[in-house]
Amino acid sequence: MSIDVKRPLLAVALVAALAACGAQEPVAQAPLRVVTPYSVKSLDPIKQGFWASGWGYGELLMRSTESGTVEPWLLAALTRQGESAWTLTLRQGVRFQSGRALDAAALKELMDAHLAGNPAVRAALEGAKVTVAGPLAVRLETEGPVANLPSLLADESMFSVFDVASGTFTGPFEVKSLDSRKLVLAGDPDYWGGKVRLDGVEVRFVPDGQARTLAVRSGEADLAFYPPTDALRTLKGDARVSVREAALATGQLRGFLNVRKAPLDDSRVRRALSLAVDRKELAETVMDGFYRTPSGVYPEALPYSVKNLRTDLAAAERLLEQAGWRKGADGTRTKDGRPLAITINAYSPQPDTKPLAVAMQAQLAKAGFRAEVAEVPENYAAMRSADGWDVGLSFDGSLSYGFDPVAPLAQMMRTKGPRNLGGIADSGLDAVIDELAGAFEPAERDRLLREAQRIAVDEQAYHLIVVDRVPRVVAGPRYRDYRPSSVLLHLDATTGPCGASCGS
Repeated sequence: MSIDVKRPLLAVALVAALAACGAQEPVAQAPLRVVTPYSVKSLDPIKQGFWASGWGYGELLMRSTESGTVEPWLLAALTRQGESAWTLTLRQGVRFQSGRALDAAALKELMDAHLAGNPAVRAALEGAKVTVAGPLAVRLETEGPVANLPSLLADESMFSVFDVASGTFTGPFEVKSLDSRKLVLAGDPDYWGGKVRLDGVEVRFVPDGQARTLAVRSGEADLAFYPPTDALRTLKGDARVSVREAALATGQLRGFLNVRKAPLDDSRVRRALSLAVDRKELAETVMDGFYRTPSGVYPEALPYSVKNLRTDLAAAERLLEQAGWRKGADGTRTKDGRPLAITINAYSPQPDTKPLAVAMQAQLAKAGFRAEVAEVPENYAAMRSADGWDVGLSFDGSLSYGFDPVAPLAQMMRTKGPRNLGGIADSGLDAVIDELAGAFEPAERDRLLREAQRIAVDEQAYHLIVVDRVPRVVAGPRYRDYRPSSVLLHLDATTGPCGASCGS
C-alpha cells in the first residue's frame, strides 16, 4: 500500500521560504559569509553527515517542510508493503558531485554503510536489509514495523546521501576546504537540481555569541546563527541588522537528568526538581520573551500533547520531605548528613544556557536544592561520563527535524538508546516505545505517546523540559529577507542576497 508522506504532522498551516528572496536574480559573485558556534569537525558522511544537508553540500531522501510535513527529496516515491517492508524509488537524473549517478546500486551501498556504522540508524533499524528492486528502486526490509520511516528518512542524523566510492555528496555546494576555523563551499555548476545562485559560502566557527553578532553589525559577516539573548537585546532599533525568525518553534531546551546516582536516582527528587522550576519566569523575564513557556513535552497543537508541566513549590517540598530530605536553617535540605546538592551543566556554544542555569539555581534554592552551575565546552561529551554532573542542559527537541516524536523518544529514553545520556533503564517505557514502532494508525500512535508521557513525565520525570525556542538569525543588509529554517536546512540552490532592494 502507498502512504501519503505529505500528511501534516503538526496542526499548523505556515508556509515560508527556506532562504532569501528573488530566486530569478543573477548568480551572486560575493560569497555568503556565515558565523555559527558549531564547528564541522569532519566530512565523514557516517559520523558527521548531519552537517551536509544543513549547509547545502548534501541532501536527504526525504525533506521536512516549513509547514510541518515531510515530503520526498531525492526520492520520487516511498511505498509501504505490509508492516515491515518499503520500496524507495529515486528521482531520475540525480548525480553525486563525483559525476556518478545516484541509482539503486549506489543507494543500497550508502544505506548499507549507514546500517553498519551509524549508531542512530542502527538503533532505529537494527537488522534491516536493503536489496535492489529495479534501476532506481530498493526494497528496505526491517525486522519489525517501522511506522515512522518517512520521518526517519528526513532526519539529518540518519541517511545522509553520499557516494561510497568517492565520499562526495549530491548537494548544490561542494566543499572546497575545512579546518578548525571555517568551512568553505563553492556552488556546483553541474548541480543536478539546476542553477545555484551563490558562487560560494564561507562558514566560520565562532563560539562567542557576542562576537558573532558584532561580525554582522560591522559588516564582516552576513548571517549570525544562534544569537544569544543578551545580543538580541542590544539590537532593538539597530538599522544595520535584522533579526529573522523561523516559522516553527522546533527548538527545546531540556535538562538530561543523571538517574544513575543520588540524589536524582529517586523519582521523587526528580519530580520535585521539575515542580520547583518556574518556566514562565525563565521564558518571559530571564529571557525577555525571546523564549516560550512549554506546557508539555510536545507542542499543544499536536493531538498527543499532554499539558503536564507546572510549577508548584509547595508540592515540590512535600515530595522532598517524603524522600527524607529535611530543610536546615540555611534553607538547604540534607539527608543522612549529605546536602541536596546537584551540578547543572551549561555549555558555551549556546550562551543562553548559562543565564538560564543561574536562574534555575535560584529557583531550586527555594525548594532546598544546593545547585552549582558549571560551564562545559561540549554538552554531550560532558554527559558521556556517569559522574561530574546531575543536570545537563541541551537543545534537544522532543520532535526530530523530520517532525517525528518516536525517534527522539527512543534515542533519549529507551534503555541503551544512543542519546540516553542519563542512564534511563525502564522496561515499561521501553515496551511502549517498541509498540510505537508498529503504530501505523494515528489514533493508536497518539494513545501510546500519551502513555509514554505519563511514564516519563508524570511518574518518573526522567528529563527536565525547560523552555521552547524559535530559531533566529541576525542578518546584515544584503540578507535582511533571509528566513531561518525551522528544520536546520540553512542553505539551498535558491539562497542568495535580496538584490537592490536590500542595499546590495
